Amino acid sequence: MNKIGVHALTFIGDIENTSVENCLSKAAKIGYDVMELPLLNPDALDTDFVSKAYEKFNLEPTVSLGLSYKTDIASEDLDRVKAGRELLFKALDKTIDVGSSNLCGVIHSALQKNDAPRTDVGYANSLSVIRDLAEKANKNNVTLSLEVVNRYETNIMNTAQEALNYINDLGVSDVKVHLDTYHMNIEENNYSEPIKKIGNDKLGMFHFGENHRGYLGSGHINFEETFKSLKDINYSGIITFESFSSEVVDPVLSNTLAVWRNLWSDSEDLASEALKFIKNGLGS
Repeated sequence: MNKIGVHALTFIGDIENTSVENCLSKAAKIGYDVMELPLLNPDALDTDFVSKAYEKFNLEPTVSLGLSYKTDIASEDLDRVKAGRELLFKALDKTIDVGSSNLCGVIHSALQKNDAPRTDVGYANSLSVIRDLAEKANKNNVTLSLEVVNRYETNIMNTAQEALNYINDLGVSDVKVHLDTYHMNIEENNYSEPIKKIGNDKLGMFHFGENHRGYLGSGHINFEETFKSLKDINYSGIITFESFSSEVVDPVLSNTLAVWRNLWSDSEDLASEALKFIKNGLGS
């Protein structure tokens, strides 16, 4: 039985204590098992309060992060690589303190549009930092799941095969892959091949997002194929619903992801319908 999660930006645009508690309250009321907390500003996260809030509402925490231009570990600029390394280790500490066993997202490079392909030096820098991060993560029972995103958001891994190549180059057995239907829709030939290529052993996190980031089932993502493929590999991990609208805004991430349209205005209705959609697809 998969645990089903919801991304916090469905409800809130910051990670202040009152916002996180409000988000957890709504997610629990709707019936989710997990809430994914984006580290919009790790320094602002009160891990003692947040960990207790997760316990209060009986929800499992997962943590995600996207690096920026200034913290790009896939850069050739060693100052940016150093800044990214420091941020990632801080994020891992926050993940541990919140009580999560998962750190996912675009942690292998900057979440940005690049003006050139990756370089060998930048790629090696990314591998070096993630290798060290994985060592500490493993010691603290945290799984790193590297998100495969489209060409407009990274030049490191846009497909499942590129993610596998990266993990093979990494040489660390328990770093996993984070797949997302929104990005697969842009980069992959279909949904079954990448899911089966990664397999249950390497798939650490799975995001459900519609092609326009709105209500599940209202766009053209082939969710029937997706559900079937996840069942075929006996995927037992977390499935998280992710959606963005200008109704809920974080100034940095919303601009980075080009969240400029109001695709929905009622967060609770959106999240409720998404949970029904995913449960129906899983047959649970």
